[in-house]
Amino acid sequence: MEKSELPMRWLVLFLSCTLMIGNYYCFDNPAALKSQLQQHFNNLPAERYEFLYNLLYTLYSIPNIILPFCGGFLVDRLGARVTLLIVPLALGINLSIARLGSVFNNELSPEIASEYNVSSALWVGVLMCGVSLIAALTLVPIDKRADAAIRRATGSASSSLPVKATPSDQSMGLHDLRQFGYLLPVLLLLPFSVRPPHLLCSPLFWLLSISCMVVYGCVIPFNSVASSLLMERDFFKQPPIECRRCDVGAYARHNCSTLAPSCPSVPPFSWPLPSLSANCSAITTPQDQDACTHLPPYISEAAINCDAVAWKLGKYTRAFCQHKSAAASAAATPMSVPYLMSAILSPFMGFAVDRVGCRAVLALAASLALIVVHLLLGLTDVTYWLPLALQGMAYCVFAAALWPSIPYVVEPHMVGSAYGAITSIQNLGLAGFPLLVALEFDLQHKYIPGVEMQFVMLAVLGAVAGVALNIVDYRHGSVLNRRPHSKPTTTRHHKDDEHTEALLDPNQTEL
Repeated sequence: MEKSELPMRWLVLFLSCTLMIGNYYCFDNPAALKSQLQQHFNNLPAERYEFLYNLLYTLYSIPNIILPFCGGFLVDRLGARVTLLIVPLALGINLSIARLGSVFNNELSPEIASEYNVSSALWVGVLMCGVSLIAALTLVPIDKRADAAIRRATGSASSSLPVKATPSDQSMGLHDLRQFGYLLPVLLLLPFSVRPPHLLCSPLFWLLSISCMVVYGCVIPFNSVASSLLMERDFFKQPPIECRRCDVGAYARHNCSTLAPSCPSVPPFSWPLPSLSANCSAITTPQDQDACTHLPPYISEAAINCDAVAWKLGKYTRAFCQHKSAAASAAATPMSVPYLMSAILSPFMGFAVDRVGCRAVLALAASLALIVVHLLLGLTDVTYWLPLALQGMAYCVFAAALWPSIPYVVEPHMVGSAYGAITSIQNLGLAGFPLLVALEFDLQHKYIPGVEMQFVMLAVLGAVAGVALNIVDYRHGSVLNRRPHSKPTTTRHHKDDEHTEALLDPNQTEL
C-alpha cells in the first residue's frame, strides 16, 4: 500500500493548498499595497522608493536562483522518479488554488489599508503566514499516521520507510551536467546528423529556459508595479495643469469641495491637491492643518501621507486622501484578473495541451499575445480589462505548454535537475528585471510608456525564442509539437529514441 492510496491524501492536498495560499498572499502583499506603502514611506523620494521596492522582489528571487537547481539535482541523485508520474494532478490543483492567495491579497489588502492603515494590512499578511505554518505543522502528524496505517496494513515496519533507489546508470551524476548543453551556440549551428547523441535535445531545453525567463519577466514583475501603473493610466491620472490644485487655475474661483466644471471627472483623473504651503509637511494631527498657510511654494503630492491620521482626516486633505485611497483599491482589483484566470483555467488548459500537443507553437503564441498586451497598456487608452484578460490567457497557456515540455527534452534521469535549472534561470530574470523597471522609472519619473516598452521588449525576446524553439523542435523530430502517440518526423539516434519513448509511453510506471 502507498500513501497516495490512503483516504487522508485529500486532507493532505487541502492542507498543502492552504499552506500555499498563505505564501502567495504574503508574496504579493507589497504589490497590492504599492501606492499605500509609498505614502507610508513618504519621506523617501519617489525614485528611491521605487528602487527599494523593486529590490525587495530582487532579494526574494536571489536565493531561488540556487536552491531549485540543488533540489532538482538531489531528487535525481536519489532516484525519486516515480513521483513524476503521481504528482501532476495534485500539483496542478495546488498551484491553481494557491494563486487564489494572490487574488485575496489584491482584493483585501488595499481595503484594509484604506480602512485602517498599511501596517494593519501587512499584519494580516503575517496572520496568513501563520495559517500556512499551522497547515505545515498539521501535515507532520498526518504523515506519521499514514506510516502507521501502512504498517498495520502490511504487517511490516519497513514499509513505512521511503524506498531509496539503488545507484545505477539511470541516476543523476555530476558528469551528466554536460547534457544541459554548455555549448548552446555551437549546438544550434551544428547539423542534426553530426551532433553527439547525449546533446541532441540540449538546445530545446535552453530555448525553453530563455522563453521561461523572459515571458515570466513580462508577467510577475508587471504585477509588482501594476497598481501604480494602473493608477497612472486609469484611476488617478494627472489632470490638466489648471485642474491640479485648489485655489489655483480652474479652482481660483471655485470651491474645492466639488469638481470645477471645466475639469475632467474623478476617476479616472486625480482630485486636486490642497493649497497648503510646503512648510506644512511636518504636521502630526488633523488640527495642525488649520495653522498652515496657503501660499506658494505649495506642498507636493509625495509629502501628503494618506496613511497617517493627520492627513487622512485633515480638513484640507481629507477629500484628496479619500479619492486616492479609493483609486488605489480600485487599481488593485484588475491585478487579480491574470492570476484568477490562471487559477480557474490551468487544469483545463493543461488537459487541452496534453491532448493537442503543439507546445512550442503555444509558447510562441503566448509571447505574441504578451506583446499585444503591453502595447495596448503602454500606447493606447483601451480599457484595462482587455489587455489584462489577454495576459491571463497568455500566462495560462504558456505555463501549460512550458512545464510539461521539460521531460520531453532531457533524459529521464535528469528531469528533476532540469526543472531545478529552469526554475533557477527563471529567478535569475525575476531578480534582474525589477531593477530595470526601477531604473526606467528613475529616468522618466513615470511608468508609461517607458516601463511598458521594457515589457514589450521582453515579450519580443520571448517571441524570438519561440520562433527558434519551433525551428529547432522541427529539426529534432517535432518532439514538442507532435500530438500524443504520433511518430517523430525525423530519424533520431537509437539511444535518444529509447529515452523519449520511456517518457512518452503512458503505460510506463517507472522512469
